Amino acid sequence: MSVMPYERAAEILDPARSERFTDMEPINKARYMGRDALLLRIPRSPYPDGDESILACPNCGSGEYLHNIDTARNVFCGNCGQAIKWEDWL
Repeated sequence: MSVMPYERAAEILDPARSERFTDMEPINKARYMGRDALLLRIPRSPYPDGDESILACPNCGSGEYLHNIDTARNVFCGNCGQAIKWEDWL
């Protein structure tokens, strides 16, 4: 399966365009890309990564990018862009 550029996916999903398709493959690729991007915007709680004091991103599993250089909590994972829900860890 080839990778579709983001710009092309946005064109396909734009309801103002009237492009006709004979194959559903590009439409389905664009739909999956749009769905995946939207899922990253839904905040999810980090989880303990083997140690209660170390938390990992619920999407990519990385714990390195949940805090900034000043150790403040990031709103999004710096590795994959997943929105982080910190309320469970206050």
